[in-house]
Amino acid sequence: MHSKGKREWISVQSVERQRLIADIRLAEQEWKLADWRFHYALGEDHVDYAIYCLEAAEKKLGMLIKEAKRLWSSSSEQGQQQGGEGVG
Repeated sequence: MHSKGKREWISVQSVERQRLIADIRLAEQEWKLADWRFHYALGEDHVDYAIYCLEAAEKKLGMLIKEAKRLWSSSSEQGQQQGGEGVG
């Protein structure tokens, strides 16, 4: 039973990591678009909007990277804790 619980935990971690990686890739694309929008903005209102989008994209990307660091850190700590218990 212990082995099944460990496999389920690993599966959940894997799905969570894949989702987070996809979210980070999407956030990178959003940042690139916001950066492009800033560089090609025409007029004061467009520049203001571009800055707003760029700051939001940077905040989102930073938040996701922070979450990824937390997830990878906690999963490696969990693996080290469970690694000493043996399999099965």
